[in-house]
Amino acid sequence: MKLKKLLYLLPVLIVMFLAAGCIPAEFYFRPLPENPAAPVPVAAFLPLSGSNRIYAEQMSEGLRAAESRINRNHGIGGRRLKLYILDTAGSEEGTATALKKAEKLGIIAAIAGFSTEEVSRLIKHADRLQMPMIIPLATSDYHTDASPFVYRNCFSDLQQMEVLAAHLYHWRKMSRGAVVTDSANDAEYSRGIARNFTQAIRDIGGTITINTVLNAKEMISNDQLNQLLSTEPEFIMISGSGKRAAEILKKLREAGFRGIICGSDSWDDDQFFETLTGTEAGECIYPALFNPENTSREFREFQKEFRQKFYHNPGVCETQSFDALVFLAIGLENADNLVDFDFNWRKIRNFPGAAAYYTMGKKGALDRTIYLKSLGVDRDGEKLRVYPRLSSKMQYSKLNDYRVLE
Repeated sequence: MKLKKLLYLLPVLIVMFLAAGCIPAEFYFRPLPENPAAPVPVAAFLPLSGSNRIYAEQMSEGLRAAESRINRNHGIGGRRLKLYILDTAGSEEGTATALKKAEKLGIIAAIAGFSTEEVSRLIKHADRLQMPMIIPLATSDYHTDASPFVYRNCFSDLQQMEVLAAHLYHWRKMSRGAVVTDSANDAEYSRGIARNFTQAIRDIGGTITINTVLNAKEMISNDQLNQLLSTEPEFIMISGSGKRAAEILKKLREAGFRGIICGSDSWDDDQFFETLTGTEAGECIYPALFNPENTSREFREFQKEFRQKFYHNPGVCETQSFDALVFLAIGLENADNLVDFDFNWRKIRNFPGAAAYYTMGKKGALDRTIYLKSLGVDRDGEKLRVYPRLSSKMQYSKLNDYRVLE
């Protein structure tokens, strides 16, 4: 039976295997060193020398903080955790080199990448390596369907877009929108967000009038703006990230659009806000994985430990990566196979992580906190400064409660 088919049967198979005391050979992980004093070797595959190296550095700090926390708390099954941070260079060749190094090191489990494209390169090897991989930041729905060895602690594209659609349709009473899909940067991610936003809006009863697709070398033109605005959208989704998304937002405001402009979790980035300096951003909303004003005890403890170690406050990359490694350690506790790992993973229920509250489900399904953020404007300086602010938060499992009934 192929492993991809086993993914869908995993919950049933777990019960069968536990009852029969039989686990398929392809579900066993690489063996740990025989010496009980030897640490548990775990890798983080990050683009330390790629275009996303800044985010990789932030992730590595969160992972180092988690390594320290785990080893203070009896490690994994009484063994210390040893974290190897391996550079994928953000490329196919670099990924292949990092995976070969992981095999030589005897790595048994891993944290997978930053961007959608980087993670896609990694997880296609999870079955072959029989290696659990946890995704902390890339939100593609495809990833957890690719292999039974792949798990995540970030929400999916569809989950964040369903929450955003519910906010627009039920809370703001808006049903007619448009999409701008920017193919620069991570094109796979942008297409996934656009596709899932369109699906979520239509499923809830709304309409998407047009999807304006930009290639990597062009900015939205006046003709494209006129065509888009002629469809009279109440809201516009910019499916893109960083400086490009901010530039598109400015173009929409300059063209006279006064409705809601919305985005995805990729907006929660310093480059996006720096590009909007001096801009009247208007009403905007986007989902996020992290809120720095989180008042939970777990986040405050993590933030204190992190500042003592790295001398600055953690952001989304650091916090999501911290949670991912903590969850990986929970999954590996006394587990040398996927059946035991999955059993441990699904015991994570109503868990107060540093970034969110989590409950893990079947086949990589995840219920966690989703934050909705708006854009605030600080007018006290020489130039307008745009910043993120929390609008609301909710558990994904409470999505139906978001509806405002007449």
